[in-house]
Amino acid sequence: MGRKQKHPEHATESQRLMNELMDEVVALWTAEDEPELKTVAEEVEISPAKLRKLLITAAKRDHTPYFSSTTADAVLRMSREGKSVKEIQETLGLSYTSVQGYLPHKSVYGLDTMSSECERIKLFRARRKAVFDLHDHLFLPDASLYLWKAIIAFQSYPFHTSGRGSREGVKFTYEVSKSTTGGGRRYEGEQVEGYGNEMWIIKDGQKSEKSISRSTVDLALKNACEKEIKGPKALGIPGAGSYLYPMFVRFGVINNNNSSVE
Repeated sequence: MGRKQKHPEHATESQRLMNELMDEVVALWTAEDEPELKTVAEEVEISPAKLRKLLITAAKRDHTPYFSSTTADAVLRMSREGKSVKEIQETLGLSYTSVQGYLPHKSVYGLDTMSSECERIKLFRARRKAVFDLHDHLFLPDASLYLWKAIIAFQSYPFHTSGRGSREGVKFTYEVSKSTTGGGRRYEGEQVEGYGNEMWIIKDGQKSEKSISRSTVDLALKNACEKEIKGPKALGIPGAGSYLYPMFVRFGVINNNNSSVE
């Protein structure tokens, strides 16, 4: 008889997490009209090779092809025909590691790794939904509410200011106040449960002393929807404009051609 597992619940939890991770990856991949491996992988901060292997593993589980390429299809076809990894290497001229990258996972990997990757994908999907919701409400009376929800969703996301001339932009993140902290800026509009009405810019790990109020963000939104915006200054918000501008571009409030969203 084989040795009894000390913690059989670990295997069950690992498989549950792997299935959850594959579900998240499939939902992410199939939500795109023409998904690109590198682009999607960069958005969720995992390697393209890992994303591809997860899609291939999910395809085996679901009996549904999610990812296809000339090399992937050839490796999988030869594997189904009973060819060994070495035979596939010799036929296709690939390394051992490359061949393994196109084959489904035979076993699950670290609990912590799977859990963190699941959370990153869930966060990305939540952020994308916040942007879609904002677009749906952009020219409606409640646009400022959905903009603030998007801002809340993108906390910790790395933005960059535009820079000037040959000077590169500055990397920054931000933090939105919590409603439980007390005090803070007064705001007459609809509140987002659990959050206050100001945000602090964070650069080099240092939190700014002065916050940007939600009223200031609303004014920037009004300007962005009413006129052509060619740069941070055009938002008409001295100081805060350099930070709100890249955020508005990312959210689609200002398009890539620096003009208002139609």
